[in-house]
Amino acid sequence: MLTLQRAAARWAASGALLASAVLVLFGCAAPPNGSTQAVSADEFQEQIASEARVADLNEQLLSLAVESGLGGGLYRVGPEDQLRIDFFGVPELSREYRVDGRGNIMMPLVGQVSVAGLTLDEIEQGVAAKYSESYLRSPQVSAQVTEYRSQQFTIVGAVANPRVYSVSRQTTLIEALAMAGGVTQDAGDMAYLTDRTRNPETGQLQTRTLLVALDELMRDAGENNVVLGESALINVPRGGFVFVEGAVNRPGGVALRGDITVLKAIAEAGGLKFEADKSSVRVVRRNASTGEWNHLDIDYRVVRDDPSRDMRLRNGDVVAVDTDTLKAGWVGFWRNASAIAWLGWRPLQ
Repeated sequence: MLTLQRAAARWAASGALLASAVLVLFGCAAPPNGSTQAVSADEFQEQIASEARVADLNEQLLSLAVESGLGGGLYRVGPEDQLRIDFFGVPELSREYRVDGRGNIMMPLVGQVSVAGLTLDEIEQGVAAKYSESYLRSPQVSAQVTEYRSQQFTIVGAVANPRVYSVSRQTTLIEALAMAGGVTQDAGDMAYLTDRTRNPETGQLQTRTLLVALDELMRDAGENNVVLGESALINVPRGGFVFVEGAVNRPGGVALRGDITVLKAIAEAGGLKFEADKSSVRVVRRNASTGEWNHLDIDYRVVRDDPSRDMRLRNGDVVAVDTDTLKAGWVGFWRNASAIAWLGWRPLQ
């Protein structure tokens, strides 16, 4: 009996020694399987970069809005505005007019006059021309807006304060975005504008639809900062999503904020696992016209060493990180060996 107990004790001791050796060996060889410190740093950098982009964009919006004058520009009359039109020396024709929904006013003798989308100078010239045809010689006309009702715009989507805004002056796209408090963290890269403007050639009101890139709006405001027309609707859509799957620490959806690339998407997914095959990363992208899925191969090591070769992702892309079979087997062996090694520490019954 004593011999058996001594043998058991020796076996337990040797088992413990073997467990310690295995643990030390595999602990040294074990990969940094999603190093918590590194992943946290990546996530922190991505968050800071995203917040910095939004803060910088909103700062530029406010700066450009102030530079544009916040009130400058010629006012253009619209539906529901109240006008006061005076004729020098002809008080019986001087009166106020409400612009109807079609942008017209009804005046004595000459009837309907289209005024929507015109400046006050243009209205004065147009009214004078109407009356000079048959009724007055060289009439002197003055016009002013006594009540502003037409200058409203609606802004929706990823802005701080989406709602309907009423203004008493001409407003630009940058001013409208600034009035809405700027864009939010989940804003996409584009702004959609739909309004009604007057065709300079025909003089007719027409619907205008514009797609404006926010970065281009900031970079070249002179070219892209349009003046809002009637019934303007501004939509700043939220960014889309890409999906990261495979050998990453947190597979799932990643929001498209700014210029999301393969490296950034993988970083937001917690980084690569140890068993990831860095030479086999694929971007699966659907062709919008044909509906077919295209597979674009990426070598993670190449784009990590040379970020200029990184690929910008689009809404709906799938980033698939393959698993290295040898590394996966090593990880599985390490886990099993660790579990077996721990048996050596179990006390004798």
